[in-house]
Amino acid sequence: MSGYGKALLDVFRAYAHSSPSARVHTLVRFLSCPFLRTIDLIPMGSRMLDVGSGHGLLAVLAATNRQARVFAVDPDLRKLLPGLKRADVRMVAGYDNAIRGRFDVVTLFDVIYRLGPAERDGLFERLFQRLEPGGTMIIKEVTPDKRLKTAWNEFQEWIVERLGLTMGHGVFAESPVEVRRRLERHGFIAVEQREIDRWYPHPHIVYFARRPG
Repeated sequence: MSGYGKALLDVFRAYAHSSPSARVHTLVRFLSCPFLRTIDLIPMGSRMLDVGSGHGLLAVLAATNRQARVFAVDPDLRKLLPGLKRADVRMVAGYDNAIRGRFDVVTLFDVIYRLGPAERDGLFERLFQRLEPGGTMIIKEVTPDKRLKTAWNEFQEWIVERLGLTMGHGVFAESPVEVRRRLERHGFIAVEQREIDRWYPHPHIVYFARRPG
């Protein structure tokens, strides 16, 4: 079985006892987001904080494929109940300050495009402090640099927002240059980016950076 096929099977198994709507949501999310193009950035066996985790799909993939111990935090109770039944994934209702301690890796997947500049600065500052020295920040976002894919993404977000399926209002995507500069202003180093949207309808991009050791 291919790596993609195995990951899809892992998703089916993880959410087998969830509600039909949760199973549909996680399947669509898996098919529309290139998780497997980012998973290698997560250090093996790491202690991980996933902020804005939704149903916990990234947490499941990180725990299964990278043996990570994951704390998945999301304020939307609809996505956390019923929670995953896994010893290596802890689902917590709340924001990034709901969990204490430091982590080897912090992830933000499709979170910051819903936040204004001031909120982003505050979040980056807090998460910098949550990383162990030498720890990794991974951000999966959409970039506004690809006009057709950006237009499709904004239309889809407009629909999702009207249906009440997500929190936040509006889309505030920043260019890669702006994201890198924002990370560097908050002390992150070795900031890199990788376009991961090939064969996907959305302009996916991943950023990864470190807290100095």
